[in-house]
Amino acid sequence: MGQVMSYGLTQTDVEELRTHSGGKFSQQEIEALYKRFRSLDRGRKGYISAEEFMNIPELSINPLSHRLERMCESINFKEFVGLLAAFSRNASREDKLKAIFAVYDIDGDGIVTADDLGLMLRHLAGSSLGEENITMIVQRAFEEGGVTGKGFAFDDFAHALQGSPVQLQVDIPSDW
Repeated sequence: MGQVMSYGLTQTDVEELRTHSGGKFSQQEIEALYKRFRSLDRGRKGYISAEEFMNIPELSINPLSHRLERMCESINFKEFVGLLAAFSRNASREDKLKAIFAVYDIDGDGIVTADDLGLMLRHLAGSSLGEENITMIVQRAFEEGGVTGKGFAFDDFAHALQGSPVQLQVDIPSDW
């Protein structure tokens, strides 16, 4: 094991986590994330529950918080770093699109179906859109996306969003 650094991580741990994140985070950012993770892990169990994850104020007010909560049930620190890597300023457009796709792919089958998209629209719009409007938006998205099968595979999804800005970024303060 490498030399123990502050917050209980070794240099080897940090290097492994940097590799796991695809090099998206610096050593300082990983240490800050670990500090934040430990503050969320109230019982020092080594993982955070969905409820603990939702204690991050920026996530708790997000209209997709229920979906994020389901995606983050009992995640350990390595999974936490992997999840947040797509939100790094160093993440590529494809990394960010894959993260968005994973949120929209409700059942995790690799396809964003009409049901998946409709459910996401309900989460995002709340009661401001009726069922008729949601159905119309889903149909239009499928038509404009050129989807002829069951739904959007990742490549279809990325193609449909081509030219659209993808703004997924979380700044990691060093004082977390």
